[in-house]
Amino acid sequence: MLNQPQMQALAVLYQLARQDRPADVSLVAAALGRSCVQADRLLAELDGLGLVDADRARLTMAGLALAASARPAKLRRKLARFSWRPAA
Repeated sequence: MLNQPQMQALAVLYQLARQDRPADVSLVAAALGRSCVQADRLLAELDGLGLVDADRARLTMAGLALAASARPAKLRRKLARFSWRPAA
């Protein structure tokens, strides 16, 4: 079973994919309110579980299926308000 930060990272990657936006560690970190090191570690954990391709910051098919079926409504609302534009 995945922990909350792992599920949140999946939800962020899912939301970016739905918006056809490229993902990277810094975007995932910003969306989660974590450092890039923490986000990179999360992606590596998810990669080890076969849910994410950490090098590309992309969901695998298994990760996509899980994220699509398990996104918490509260997190979905929070991510909908997040600005995906990089900081200037």
